[in-house]
Amino acid sequence: MDTKLFGRHQPGGLFSVVDREAFPTGDIWWVSSTSTTGADSVGYGRNPDAPFLTWAYAVTQMAAGDTCYLMPGHAETIGVTGDAAITLSLAGAKHIGLGGRTKKPAILIDGFADTYVSVTGADTVLENIIFKAGHADIAAGMIIAAAGCEVRKCEFIENAVNENFVFSIQTTNAADQMTIEDCRFVSIDAAADAAIQIVGACNDVIIRRNYFNAPYKTSAIEAITAACLDILIIDNWISSKLDGDDLAGAIDLVANSTGLIIGNRIYHTDNTDILTSIDGAACGRIDNMAVNEVAEEGGKAGAAAT
Repeated sequence: MDTKLFGRHQPGGLFSVVDREAFPTGDIWWVSSTSTTGADSVGYGRNPDAPFLTWAYAVTQMAAGDTCYLMPGHAETIGVTGDAAITLSLAGAKHIGLGGRTKKPAILIDGFADTYVSVTGADTVLENIIFKAGHADIAAGMIIAAAGCEVRKCEFIENAVNENFVFSIQTTNAADQMTIEDCRFVSIDAAADAAIQIVGACNDVIIRRNYFNAPYKTSAIEAITAACLDILIIDNWISSKLDGDDLAGAIDLVANSTGLIIGNRIYHTDNTDILTSIDGAACGRIDNMAVNEVAEEGGKAGAAAT
């Protein structure tokens, strides 16, 4: 008989009862920097009472399809000069932060402007984790170079003044079927170019229900170098607060990109014309609204908006 709950044996004879509907395959790993009974060592990590101490070590012990839980209050600093600080290369692996808004696990990317979180495993999931910029002008906080990746309920923020991401999330042309949803992108530093930069022909991408608030030099969401097909950008809240006459927009796609841009709400404090705040290429545009504080104008966003 197939049952919803089952016992998973742990080293030393311990076991836990888990929901197989939520965790159909793979092992479960636990990480907590606040633990007094954990260690980054073999024999740990399989039980929340004896967790690994760092996410960086946990990913070296995981296999494809495993799930890693970062426990409430976990805090970790990562950084490697000129390279990925952490590489998530395992297909189908999940990395999930536990805890509410004040206890959400936080990863500080620090020490170098050219270090980042690398996602190269297809169908990787990142959920409920804060990624903080701990250095000035970090080129990219996260680089996604695999298909089917999902980033949910994460935050990309600054650790302190003059510490920022130039791009919070950047892709290669391998990021087809990527989903970024319910995330928060906030920066007060005017060195931020964009929150999400899609590089190359990434198709079937979904960007929905995110909050963007920064003085973006280009736009909150941008695609460069090649058209993206069947992209969906829906129900995002974008506040682009760049002073002056820089005409930075909110959404900027490459010519011939297709898909739908629906229900986005945009606020500008620069001189961006509301009709140019969305450059949606060949995408259909439905019910997008923009307000320009400087020009005191508001209305439909994008020249082809309806």
